[in-house]
Formats: sequence, C-alpha cells, structure tokens
Amino acid sequence: MSKLHIGQVKSSCERFMKTMQLGDVFEVLTFKKDRGFRVAKSTNDKFEIMQFGYIEKVIIGDVAEVGKVIKKALKVEFPRSNMAWIYHHNNVESTNDIVPDPQYSLF
Repeated sequence: MSKLHIGQVKSSCERFMKTMQLGDVFEVLTFKKDRGFRVAKSTNDKFEIMQFGYIEKVIIGDVAEVGKVIKKALKVEFPRSNMAWIYHHNNVESTNDIVPDPQYSLF
C-alpha cells in the first residue's frame, strides 16, 4: 500500500504494467477508498481494467488501450482528489476475489 499524488498515478500505472507478471493486480483507490480501478494482467500482452465507483465497467486491451482508459478513469473517478492509494496483489485468480482491507476504528 502506498499513497501517490494524483499527477503521478498515470505514469506509475504505465510503469507497473511493464513489469507485471500473470496473476498480478494493482488497485488505485481514492483517498476515501470508495472509488477507483483495478488492472490485472490476463495474458502475456493483454490487461483487464475494472473501473468501479461512478461508472462500473470492465475493458480488456493492450498497454496503450488500458493507458487511455486509465486517463479517462482518473478524470471520472478522481474529480477533486489530490491523493490516491495504490495496492499491489500477487497471484490473484480473479479481480472479483480481492477483498478490501477493513477500516479499523481508533475509538
């Protein structure tokens, strides 16, 4: 888990996609962790992006196509955000199997 400035998210996602192995998933969430998108490597040259929040959709494409979708998803899902959370998951069977970490109360 790491926190990035919203201006660095697209370039970081492109860098992550170049080094991903089959079964790897990274997740980009808003600061409140209620909206975002997941990118999973489905085959050697194809990626699956699952956008959730304001718009729910799944798109499969190569690095260039997914990069365009990430740029659009950042504008839709992160309209006023300055920071984003990035989560990395290894050896995931399906992007639907990812369970978000529970939020613990300090009180």
